[in-house]
Amino acid sequence: MRTRTFALSLLAALTLTGCSALGWAPDRTLSVTGSGSTKITPDLVSVTLGIQTRNDDVGQAVAQNNTVASRIMEAARTVGVDNADMRTIYFSVSSQPKYDEFGSPTGDVSFFVDNSLQVTLRDVTKLSDLLQSAIDAGANSVYGVTFSVADTSAAEDEARQKAIADAQARATELAGVSGVTLGAIQTLTTSAYSPFPQGFYAADGYGMGGGGGPPVQSGSLEVTAQVTIVYNVK
Repeated sequence: MRTRTFALSLLAALTLTGCSALGWAPDRTLSVTGSGSTKITPDLVSVTLGIQTRNDDVGQAVAQNNTVASRIMEAARTVGVDNADMRTIYFSVSSQPKYDEFGSPTGDVSFFVDNSLQVTLRDVTKLSDLLQSAIDAGANSVYGVTFSVADTSAAEDEARQKAIADAQARATELAGVSGVTLGAIQTLTTSAYSPFPQGFYAADGYGMGGGGGPPVQSGSLEVTAQVTIVYNVK
C-alpha cells in the first residue's frame, strides 16, 4: 500500500515538473460577488373584485350577478380604468341543498353565482376611490390588491452598477489582505431581480358603509442585482 501511494505521489510530482519545464502554470484567480439594490415607487396596482349572489331560482341568481358586475365595471371606468385593464378571471354557478330545522334535506336548493373581476389601475393614487366605488356598486369580496412597476429596466441598471462597484471594492480589499495584485477580469456574470409585487389585502366587504374610501399606502418596491467577477491575480 505504501509503495502504491509513493508511486502515485511521484507521478504527480513528475507531471507538475513537466508542466513547469514547458513554461505552463495554472491561472491564479480571485472570485468576488457584489450586490446592489434600489427602491422604486409602484405605478401600477391590481385588485380582484368579487360578486356573489344567491337565489332559489338559478336564472334570477345569474341575472342579479350580471347586474352587479356591470355596475362594478362602470364604477371602475369612472375612476379611470380602461376596458383593456378589466378581465373576468372566475365565474361559477353552484347549488346547495336546503335543510329543515332537523337537518334533513327538503329537496329544494339554493343557487350561488360567483364572479371575479381583475382590475388594473394605472394611477395608484386612485386606489381608495376604486375600492370604495366597487363596494358601493355591490362588490362583496375584495382581495389581491397588488402593487407593481410597469418598467423596471432603469432600476435594474442602477442596482447592477451598485453591485459592480460593491464587487470591485471587495476585490480590492481581498487583494490587499492576500498580498496579490489584481489583473484583468476573466469573467463577469450578472443577474437582476425585479421586485415581487407588494400585496395589500382587504377583508370581504371591507370599507362598506364607512364613508369615504379605505386608507391605503403603496409604499416602495426594491430591485436587487448580483454580480460575480473573477479576476486574474499576480
